[in-house]
Amino acid sequence: MDDVQMLVAIVPAEIKDDVVDTLIALEAISGFNLTRIAGFSREHSQFSLRERVEGHREMYRFEVLHEPAQEESLLQALEPVCAVARARYWILPLRAHGHFGLPRAEG
Repeated sequence: MDDVQMLVAIVPAEIKDDVVDTLIALEAISGFNLTRIAGFSREHSQFSLRERVEGHREMYRFEVLHEPAQEESLLQALEPVCAVARARYWILPLRAHGHFGLPRAEG
């Protein structure tokens, strides 16, 4: 089984649609997950007044399964969209993945 990784990117609401558009345009990935989250940080300089009062910022978490060979092209595609917002990301190895009802793939 090929190695599989997961890119996790945390982006502010202002660039969510641009990230969605970028990921949809990438033929190498089959899809991604998107979740709305509340981002907490000690660095409030980017927070609006409402966000400062609430104590968190509206953010979105993207999860993208990909092969290691796709990592560089995926990061390069997201760089122009995410750099201005200094969006945060990390990449995790996966031990296993699959669909329920089908045999599991070992990572």
